Formats: sequence, C-alpha cells, structure tokens
Amino acid sequence: MLSSKRVLTIRVGGKERKRKVRTLLLDLAHFRNMLIILITKYKELYGMYPLHQSILYGLVAKTYTGKYRQEFEKVLKNIESNPKLGELLKKLKTQKERIDNPHYVQYVIRQVIRDFKSFFKAVENFRANPERFKEAPRPPKPKKLRYLMNFSVEGNANTFKQEGDKLIIKLRNGKYLKVKLPKDFSLRVSSVRLKLFGNDLYVDLVYEQEVEARNPVGEYTAGIDIGLDEMLSLVSENPNLKSFVISGKEIKAFNQWFNKERAKLRSQMDCLKNEIKRGDYKDTKKLERKLRELEIKEKVLSAHRKRWLDNNLHKIARKLLDLLYETGHKVIYIGKNALESKNGVNLGKRTNQNFVSIPFRRLVELIKYKAQQYGIEVVEVDESYTSKTSPFANVMEIQRTKNKELCYGERMGNLFKDKVLNKVFHADLVGALNIMRVGAKLLRLSFYENLKILFIKLCNPLRLKLIDLFYKVSSESLWIGGSRQGVSVPAGWMEKLG
Repeated sequence: MLSSKRVLTIRVGGKERKRKVRTLLLDLAHFRNMLIILITKYKELYGMYPLHQSILYGLVAKTYTGKYRQEFEKVLKNIESNPKLGELLKKLKTQKERIDNPHYVQYVIRQVIRDFKSFFKAVENFRANPERFKEAPRPPKPKKLRYLMNFSVEGNANTFKQEGDKLIIKLRNGKYLKVKLPKDFSLRVSSVRLKLFGNDLYVDLVYEQEVEARNPVGEYTAGIDIGLDEMLSLVSENPNLKSFVISGKEIKAFNQWFNKERAKLRSQMDCLKNEIKRGDYKDTKKLERKLRELEIKEKVLSAHRKRWLDNNLHKIARKLLDLLYETGHKVIYIGKNALESKNGVNLGKRTNQNFVSIPFRRLVELIKYKAQQYGIEVVEVDESYTSKTSPFANVMEIQRTKNKELCYGERMGNLFKDKVLNKVFHADLVGALNIMRVGAKLLRLSFYENLKILFIKLCNPLRLKLIDLFYKVSSESLWIGGSRQGVSVPAGWMEKLG
C-alpha cells in the first residue's frame, strides 16, 4: 500500500456562510499587508529585516514568552522609538484582536517570512544569472483588498473538528463554518485550507489515504509533444497501439471567449473610471457602484475559468494515464521546451494571448501526480529540433551540434517532409517520436523494422476531441488494424542508426 496525501476541495455556498469566511480572509489579508509594511519600514530605518517568527509573533502578542528575549526587546525598543512604527504596531495588534484566531495569524506570519526568504533567494539567483530574469526581483508588497483575487490560509487540527459526516471549522470565537463531507468519507483530515479565488470561496481538506500501489503491466515507453491546437500528440513504443492527438481547440476556444468577455468588462470599467476622474457626472456614487459591480463580475468570470480548466485538465490527465497503463507503459517522456518558452515568449499578440494563457505546466504536473499511483515514470525531455528531424537521423547529435543539415527533413506547418524515405509525416508525431528517442537515448525503436507500422504511427493518428477522450475512447479502440504496402529503407540508413 502507498500512503498518499490528497486534497478534497469543497466549494462554499450560501450568502451568509460566504460572508463569514470572506470577512475573515480579508481581515487576515489586511493583517498581512500591515506586517509587510512594518518589516519593510524597519529595514529602511535600521538596515535589517526582523524576520524571526518568535519575535514577530511576540510583537503582536500581549506578553512575550519566547526564549529570544534580548533580541525581542531590541526590536521592540527600535519600533517604539519611532512614532510611525509604534503607531503601525498598535494597529497590527488591534487587527490581530479583531481576527480572534491565533492559529491563522501564526500561519500568515510564517507565510510572510517565507515570502521574504524567497525574495532573498531570487536576488541571489539574479546576481549570479541576471540573463535568466526579465527584471530584478522585487520584495513582497501589500495588496489592495479591493482587487484581491487569490488568498488562502491553512489551519491545523486545532482549528477544526470532525463529527460524523460534518467538519466544523472555527473562524472566530462563536463563529463556525460547517462543511458537509462526502458520503462514506471515513478518512482523518489533517489540516484545512480556506481559499478565496475571485468571488468564490473553497475549503480544502488535506488527508492521507492508503492507495494500492500498482506496477506497470508492460515495459513500453511513450513520447508526448505539447502544442496549442493539438495539445497532446502521443506516439507509443507499443507496436500495436495507434498514435493519437488530443485536441486543444476546445480549451483554446474557451480561453478566447474568456479573453473577449474580460476585455469587454475592462473596457466598461475604464470608461467609468475616466468619468469619475473627470467629475462631469454629478452622482459619482452611482458610478462607483456600477464600477464595483463590474469588478465583481470580472472576479466571477475568472473563478469560472479556473474551475472549468481545472476540471478538464484533471480529466485529461486521468484518462491519459488510464489508457497508457492498460496498454502496458512504464515510462512517459514529455517535451518541456513548450513549457519553458512561455517565459518571455513573443509570438505575436494573438498567439501570445492563446498560448501563454493556457496552463500547460499545470497539466504536466497533474500527469506526474496521477502517474505515481500507476507506478509510471514521467520524464521531461529537451525537445529542441525534435519536430524538425527525421526519425532516421541522429537527433541527439543534432541537439548537441545544432547542425540543421543533419536533420534530413523539413517542417512545413503541421507536416514534416522526410528526405530519407521521401514521405510526408505528421510533424507533431515526429516530434513525439524523437522526444521518446532522446529520453530513452535510443537511435532506433523496436518497430523500426516494420515500416508499415511506422507509417501508421506517424501518418494516421486518431484525433480526439475532449468529449471523445472522456467518454468514447478505450484501449481497445486504439488497436492498430489493417495493412499497408511495404516500403524499404534506403541502403545504409539502418546501419547509421546502429
């Protein structure tokens, strides 16, 4: 058995229930803002960041009970000697009393410390390799609560109790949130997270579950090329398995719809802001109410996009792993250049909007996460030159030398003209095949001897829309059938591959 930490996300409904949770999270976010301001101003005055957890919590506590009293008294004396810092500390204490939940306050303090340490690490990396950054890293800064889109806090076992089919979460003294658990949910919850995203509120239940560890039923490998219109193109080493392409057009179309709707809302918001700024309209409060309504609509739209994408990406990863496990795969090689190239990519306004906004990295992480249950290994591979290189060329040598003359082929849009066999293949499938060769460090695969199988894999993929992938396709429907006229490889090419 394999012990796996899992998360169950439950969406909070009900106007009053959402109000209670939202108010708490906004109070915690305000506490975080004031704490960041205090730490930053202390650094400006005294040349150091006070980032010790015990000292920071002691500053907002009634009395200090830690073991770093000398350091604490020094920091407290410095703060009290400055009127602005002293006033800020009083407000911070008042906000802590208003929150009335020390466990969540401790979490926010720890999170702020982690944010500053991440900033220090990023600065070190920037100094060592400035070419990897578009600009110098910036320290944590306060966020406007009005535009707060994403905020979460985590509570330990002291913040909730599990009673039968309900989980009772303490928000403040006398205020609780009751969450109904799924039917027959008998697992012990170790911690809970309260999350605000857009206009939605969620409760994440973190628990550990014993999962039966599976072992792969075969020794085959598969290569996956990631793209936009053709999101996942897969070629398998299994000679009996068809290559298939999972369409990304539904996700692309949804993303385009989202961008258009958000652009409409932002255009209306900009017009209202300009009217308020000019002061031509007498009833500015009415304009401000309209502006606030549009801001809420934008948050609702963003939350809808996140739910839709998460749902479909989970389904894609699960179905893909089911198919590969049933057809005897042990290792999956995934090209990673498409993921890394999104950082600072400039492919034109329209392509950037489509490509950069789609969370490919999230999909790969979900595939890795779900592959653990099946005992399947997922390896990310450098995919440079893979979709521009013949399956009969030494792709590892080409990546090393960057000599395009050794590719023995040419990519034309979504097609690849192979100069070895003088045939036309699907470019993304050629890329997936070469990704598999690079990952496995093999110049030739087991099915190379049978060219009709190679042609079927590279020329006739099964094209799957998302609805087909989720509800229609099965491992049996991916079986190769029929026959093709034999074609011989030009003399000497197999010897070159070894």
